[in-house]
Amino acid sequence: MNRNITKLYLIILTFLLLSGCGEHTQTSAFSGSTMGTSWTVKVIGDSTISQQIIEDRLTVINQIFSTWESTSELSLLNKQPNQQWIAVSDALFYVLKKSKEIHQQTHGYFDPGIGHLVNIWGFGVNKTTQKPSHHQVQKALHNSSIRHLILKDGTDKFVKKTRDIRLDLSAIAKGYAVDEIAKLLNAKNYLVEIGGEVRVLGNNHAKAWMLGIEQPDNKVNAIPITLKLHDQSVATSGNYRNYFIWQGTRYMHILNPNTGLPASSDLASVSVIHPQTMVADAYATAMMAMGSKKATALAQRLNLSVILILNQRANFKVNKINL
Repeated sequence: MNRNITKLYLIILTFLLLSGCGEHTQTSAFSGSTMGTSWTVKVIGDSTISQQIIEDRLTVINQIFSTWESTSELSLLNKQPNQQWIAVSDALFYVLKKSKEIHQQTHGYFDPGIGHLVNIWGFGVNKTTQKPSHHQVQKALHNSSIRHLILKDGTDKFVKKTRDIRLDLSAIAKGYAVDEIAKLLNAKNYLVEIGGEVRVLGNNHAKAWMLGIEQPDNKVNAIPITLKLHDQSVATSGNYRNYFIWQGTRYMHILNPNTGLPASSDLASVSVIHPQTMVADAYATAMMAMGSKKATALAQRLNLSVILILNQRANFKVNKINL
């Protein structure tokens, strides 16, 4: 499952280093590919996990959330008619429910109902070299919001589209997958990473898990921002590596769901620390779209731990909130 909204990779500084205290403790490391990116799992100590168990779970998750697989549950839901109740899996319902909550919390800056906008800008399955007209943007925007999705909870889960929206959960599904793999591990010390979204528990050989957030100033041998994590997750969203230039203007690959246009943000990257990776994933994307002023206010209102790196105009200034 590739994603329309670019996620900046974290530099993992030390989770591959096995020296230090407890160096004789059993260590299991696994890796592979999923959702159009790579994944890594590291377990310190005893565990019954295997490569096959992880890959099987990731296959199931991808078959639910992929926008690139025409037979995934999400793709099939997008093809269903409006104004009809559609039965969905517990997993899809859970992520959609959380998405609607975060949509409200972020005043619409996190909105996985913008699949039509994603497509006309060429960020989805079908690439395009011709950017959309104002009319095309407005037409897609009319049918682009998770507000037009109604959920019905119960023993069975149902959803109904009140407009012809297209759902794209790329900005939350990888985080969800990280959390689900973590549930499988049955271990006291681990690291799970998918496409730069990271969740850790316990310690790395009696030391804290140390991660580094890449600084976007393009300086040779630039020192990453060091982050110590313990029983936490971190997700990072950034725009300085992935952008496009159209008619002389540079655009980021993150859309503002409120305008239907590429976001005009003063941020180069956002990293959010949270107990749930899927939540950190969604907040990081929303904050990138809204810019530093609104992102700071959101972090303070929700008591989120956040690292904001402003863009080149602000000399890549680093603002740490609740850290």
